[in-house]
Amino acid sequence: MRLNLYELYKNKMFLRSCIFMFLLFTFSFYGQNANTPASTAIKANFTMASVKAYQESATLKVEDYYQYLTLLSSESTSETLKTEIKTTIYSLFESENIKVIDFTSTENATISLQELIDKITNKNFSFSVANFENSIVSTDYWTTQYQLTVMQNKIPMEFQYYQKIGFKPVVKSFGTTKKEVWTLFLGEVTLP
Repeated sequence: MRLNLYELYKNKMFLRSCIFMFLLFTFSFYGQNANTPASTAIKANFTMASVKAYQESATLKVEDYYQYLTLLSSESTSETLKTEIKTTIYSLFESENIKVIDFTSTENATISLQELIDKITNKNFSFSVANFENSIVSTDYWTTQYQLTVMQNKIPMEFQYYQKIGFKPVVKSFGTTKKEVWTLFLGEVTLP
């Protein structure tokens, strides 16, 4: 009789272990599914009319970026203001190390945003952007194509660029309240 109780005990422990492992794997897969792009997809959360409005807002953000670069590049801008402008430029992007095109070199190599800012400071560049076209919306970004005109010493240079625009939910604090807010970020700049 003792042997049967021992075997029954072993079988119960084995069954509990199996159930525990099953639940562990189920919850881990469920937790991973909660973070899939489908749950944060732009198309799943917004109508196409809303997305178009956000895309228009993103083009304004691109224009702001180049206006800030113009101010940063100007020798007449105070150093205090340049410090604030750099902070503002970095806030437009998801990272200071995002890759952008180095329009100051003939190779059009990619460099970090931080390197570009260092290269153009006090060099009297001016910038204008035109002819924006937005790509099809992906999970959490789209690509905007535009024409960039760079002026230095009254010599214009024209470029066609693609810029990734990230659009994703970010948790922000409003006093003691935290809320998830969809936010636009400028991303990497590439050549067509």
